[in-house]
Amino acid sequence: MVAVTGPSGAGKTTLLSLLAGLLEPTGGAVCFAGQAVGTPEAGPRPGTALVLQGHGLVPVLTAEENVLVALRAIGVPAPQAPARAIAALARVGVGDVADRLVAELSGGQAQRVSVSRALAVEADLLLADEPTSELDETNRDIVVAELRAEADRGAAVVVATHDPEVAAVCDGEVHLVDGMVCQALDLAVVADGYTDPHERFRRR
Repeated sequence: MVAVTGPSGAGKTTLLSLLAGLLEPTGGAVCFAGQAVGTPEAGPRPGTALVLQGHGLVPVLTAEENVLVALRAIGVPAPQAPARAIAALARVGVGDVADRLVAELSGGQAQRVSVSRALAVEADLLLADEPTSELDETNRDIVVAELRAEADRGAAVVVATHDPEVAAVCDGEVHLVDGMVCQALDLAVVADGYTDPHERFRRR
């Protein structure tokens, strides 16, 4: 689980877009597990999940339907998809708004639906762009715990964030300034009195 940090405009979203295969690098190549991340259609490789900064949800669909679209796209059978969608929504505390249109949700609820959609597909590469920016501390901790659970499951998780507390519980940090890597760290942080910096964000 790696944090990408830096001031606004430093290139965090661009870097995640490159990792997702949504943009082509001007030089070199971007690979995951020995394969190029992009597809001929300029889409993400199979097995990649994205949490977009603008959520990327369909406003005229319900929260559950937005997750179902992602599940059906990866081939989850129709009879199994609803239970899996509801379970993913519940993981981040929005199971109670499953039948509400996205247009009716608050910004924080929509952000958590976007996270739940990424969790539901059980990707091997999960890229999250500011996934906690609209959340209070309690819900932030829940979301980070679920991202950590994905990393513990074996996924590579990359989180662009302005929140130093989120960055502190990641296993590494890439700090960008003006599109350049300024610092890349393996983190060994003790924060808020926790001996294990991950302890605060373990699944509840």
